[in-house]
Amino acid sequence: MKLIYIHGYGSNRASRKFVLLERHFTSYEARCPEWTPETAFDLWLDNLYNSLKTEQTIVLVGDSTGANFAYQIKEKRKKEGLQTILVLLSPLLSYSQRLNKNLVFTENLKNSLVDIFSPADAFLLIGKQDETLDLRQLNPYTCIASELVYLDDTHRLPLFEDYLGYISAYIARQVLILSK
Repeated sequence: MKLIYIHGYGSNRASRKFVLLERHFTSYEARCPEWTPETAFDLWLDNLYNSLKTEQTIVLVGDSTGANFAYQIKEKRKKEGLQTILVLLSPLLSYSQRLNKNLVFTENLKNSLVDIFSPADAFLLIGKQDETLDLRQLNPYTCIASELVYLDDTHRLPLFEDYLGYISAYIARQVLILSK
């Protein structure tokens, strides 16, 4: 099975989280498609989707801004009857949730994001001390078939390695459900 990690703003494939995921999930073919604020996102998302459409089931992990893109890919795959096990880390669900107004998003990047008010079919790791995003308006009761885990951590999830067990357990449960 493939594991795709979509990094956050200002990161790349050398991301600490991607490296840890790659080391932990050794039986998965892991990759991290890179993007920058200047990326042609319509084309980038189409190319990523097309590169995965022969895979019946994938694991898709999105971090911060990358979580928004991961969710968009999952929704497109769902329309085509393809299965996606989705993990969202400190997810940017809406541009309006940003607390750090000093971090300027290009119009290109801002316009490529969608508003996700009730993420469905996902596993979300959320730091309670997130200094970058305000996720207090996220209502876990409206997140259909999603699991939310609130952690004593910050946006960057410096204790991420400690959470790999949560992610593994979620993926294992989803694989079991999808195989029925």
